[in-house]
Amino acid sequence: MAVATLKQLWKNEYFQKAIMIILMVVIVFGFWYGSQLVLNTQYPALAVVSTSMLPTLNVGDVIIVQGLPVTQIKANYTTGDIVVFRSPYEPDKRIVHRAVKIENTSNGYLVTTVGDNVGGQKDQFSPWPASLLIGKVIARIPYVGNFPLFLNALGNFYYFIIVIIIVINILLLFFDTDEKKKSIKEEPHEKRKLFGKLDIELVFIAILNVLIIGFMIFNLFGSFTFWQIGKEPSPGYVTIYGMFSDLHFHEIYVSKAILSNGFLTYKIDSQVSGGIRPGVPTFSWMQVSILILVFLNLWMANKYLHFAKRLKQAFKLNSIYK
Repeated sequence: MAVATLKQLWKNEYFQKAIMIILMVVIVFGFWYGSQLVLNTQYPALAVVSTSMLPTLNVGDVIIVQGLPVTQIKANYTTGDIVVFRSPYEPDKRIVHRAVKIENTSNGYLVTTVGDNVGGQKDQFSPWPASLLIGKVIARIPYVGNFPLFLNALGNFYYFIIVIIIVINILLLFFDTDEKKKSIKEEPHEKRKLFGKLDIELVFIAILNVLIIGFMIFNLFGSFTFWQIGKEPSPGYVTIYGMFSDLHFHEIYVSKAILSNGFLTYKIDSQVSGGIRPGVPTFSWMQVSILILVFLNLWMANKYLHFAKRLKQAFKLNSIYK
């Protein structure tokens, strides 16, 4: 009896959606805590909130942080590692700067840092104990940090979790359940046409292609400025940049910017007075857009291959009758 009840419950559409939501939330939190373990830090990903590291890091960038002992941190005014540490004055506040000097004193290691935006020894952050070190920045993901910054500025980070759950639930509405698939198969093909001529699915795929191509172009040449209430020390305008726009933005701050591409990443190094200042490997939304575009259209081409064969056979049959 219990087994039959469970089977009936499993077939319920709403129960399946609830299970999917729970699994996705578990995966999200599992990924978060797993990344903490792999990267050896409590904060494997953080959103940049200030302009102190412009142009290397922008407000709204998500930085990937790897926990390292201070002895493995490279300190130099030009080529030093970018590090994250707790503020000596506000323990709950985290700061991202470039390490410029490390001293081994009788009281332990002291680290001196400075923001790329301010530059110069006179603007450097006062030496802080190595115990405040969180880790080294090893990569960045543009744009996506703006959303949690906005929600966090509203006063509660848990809004972010709630929104994620809502988005997941909306996405699940687009998944075809067995009942939906059955009804689609039983529905006459003519009823699934748009304006009696165009297949709705083909129209949807065409729109999706246009959106992906537009996103790809933006991630090459685009820029967008908006008001960010999560910006510190006070709300203000923030601009997000595509790859080449980011390159030109760097040239405002430095004498020369050098772009290099890798697999799913790009990096912008800067020529400054002390030499070449290395940039941070940056996740390339443009390359991801290309991959999605290719896979989407290959999938659609494969799906409509049989339709094309049937259409060809229909033309042959029609020519025979003629």
